[in-house]
Amino acid sequence: MAISRRALLASGGLISVATALELADPAYAATVRAAAAPHAATSAAPLARVSRNSPWTRSGPGPLYWNIYGWSFPHNAPIPEDEWKANIDWLASEFAPSGYDMACTDGWIEGSSRTTQHGYITSYNDSWTHDWTYWAAYLARRRMSLGVYYNPLWVHRAAVEDPTKTVAGRPDVKIADIVDHGDFFARDIGGNTLYWVDVTRPGAREYVQGYVEYFKAMGVPYLRVDFLSWYENGMDANIGQVNAAHGRANYLTALHWINEAAGDPMEVSLVMPHLFDNASAELANGDLVRINADADKGGWDRLSGGRQGWQDAWPNWFNPFCGFTGWSHRAGRGQLILDGDFLRAHTFATDEERKTAVTLMTIAGSPIAIADLHSDIGSTGWVFTQPEVLDLHRKGLVGKPLYYNGTPYSVDPGSRDSERWAGQLPDGSWVVALFNRDDTATVDKALHFSHDLGIAGAAQVRDVWARRNLGVCTEARATLAPHACALFHVTPQRPTPRFHAAWAAWGGGANFNNNHAGYVGSGFVDKLEAGGDPGDPLVTFAVQAPRAGTYAVRWRYANGLTVPSTMTVSSERADRTIVDGPRRVTFPSTTTWDSWQDQSSQLRLEGGLNLVTIGRGADDAGSINLNWMELQLG
Repeated sequence: MAISRRALLASGGLISVATALELADPAYAATVRAAAAPHAATSAAPLARVSRNSPWTRSGPGPLYWNIYGWSFPHNAPIPEDEWKANIDWLASEFAPSGYDMACTDGWIEGSSRTTQHGYITSYNDSWTHDWTYWAAYLARRRMSLGVYYNPLWVHRAAVEDPTKTVAGRPDVKIADIVDHGDFFARDIGGNTLYWVDVTRPGAREYVQGYVEYFKAMGVPYLRVDFLSWYENGMDANIGQVNAAHGRANYLTALHWINEAAGDPMEVSLVMPHLFDNASAELANGDLVRINADADKGGWDRLSGGRQGWQDAWPNWFNPFCGFTGWSHRAGRGQLILDGDFLRAHTFATDEERKTAVTLMTIAGSPIAIADLHSDIGSTGWVFTQPEVLDLHRKGLVGKPLYYNGTPYSVDPGSRDSERWAGQLPDGSWVVALFNRDDTATVDKALHFSHDLGIAGAAQVRDVWARRNLGVCTEARATLAPHACALFHVTPQRPTPRFHAAWAAWGGGANFNNNHAGYVGSGFVDKLEAGGDPGDPLVTFAVQAPRAGTYAVRWRYANGLTVPSTMTVSSERADRTIVDGPRRVTFPSTTTWDSWQDQSSQLRLEGGLNLVTIGRGADDAGSINLNWMELQLG
């Protein structure tokens, strides 16, 4: 009897894994039970590598695209090729002009058994007439691209059982040689079986990296790699032990291989990761990570409902509101793009809920992935094409929730506010999003410009969804009905742009805090000290310079040590090429951590977007707390 793994996930564990495995293969069920490993909470020694730090993450948010999920999930089946084509043609006409320039496949992939001589599947499904290259070209002619869902660690049984199939670059290694014949990802799904690659075997690296390069050669810019938690320790939080654990070390090896082969041209989306060790493995090797459970049937319950607490396994948080809030310390330029999964606009009950869904994805820097179909979207597609909302996405917006303290959200659910968000754009202006997640009560929500954002004086405020200027204000405020939101663009009146560390991107253990007095705004960044994890601690600001030249920069900081501290400062383009630096800046002692001073330095910037990074390098000394940086334009 074939058991769909998608059905298992959708069941929420109503079908026990023991029952499912017994039905599928009693002997294998016994093997899995014997191989069950303890929960992996700490990493093995990491591979020698640096963070991927790709141009995709450095650009800010995730892509705009359409995905087949809205057809395949309700049908629990692969999308037919004629339905795929109809939706691509609709996408090209209705959404590509607004920037949704990619069509991506998703799961239900077991039925693709036709492979190349190296074991790589040639199309999404055996029922399709055309292969990947045909559809990549079809999309390219319409100025769009093909995104592919597939895990390079999967091997179809058809390739394993064909002795003529050999590993790319290794004619001495048969495809059958790189799998353990009892190690299945999906067994007997409609007569199809997928194995996991054994990364310890000769030829495994060439197979995995060849798979990535196979898709790259077609011009595929986006690869979604799924079921990573199942590979790492074989555990699913809803089901239990689903397959044999491969271990942390092998998981790191596999991610590193995929990362290395993808390089900068391909954006790698890591789906269903446990995100152990504060997402260190995923940060080093991926561009996007899924931070919540599947979109499923869509609607408000999947956006805001379900389990509200954290668990130490995928999905750490159930809904995107909690997932974005909980992982916001890992988001931002050069860090990770947080993926809130697909949106099906027609499944929401009201236009206010639709606006809330798109606003949340926008302020969090998520991909906005349409999963509605040409046949079911009706009159709801407008929510994906509001030009001022999309302009914020294009400008690289990645915001954060308001932080109340420096304790992780997984430890203290009161440490961050999932209903009040803000982020800074490279020109120094702000975006504020306010939400009402309550099901019954109408509430007032506000962010105060001085107290919460550190804006000196008043600011011009524009209601983005209403496309209406609200005048000069000292706060962003809205009265919100249940499930409603408000989105504001806030432009400070002072001419000198000030960029606040508490709302910037943090790396290497740098983190929010407010446990010392004297700062401006909601808080500051601390842990700019030795021993960052992972990597050296840093803060990255996206800064728009009006012209190329050398600028005076002011840093607001505290140094409670008795001696000066040094930090390394640099400016770079989004493609990682250096504009200036690294420069060492000295920060004299301020005597106590409650005392703050300004320190000046100079930095050359390119006209347009620059990524300005300040952090504690290996040769720096001491530590500082950082409140803001200010760019002197005069």
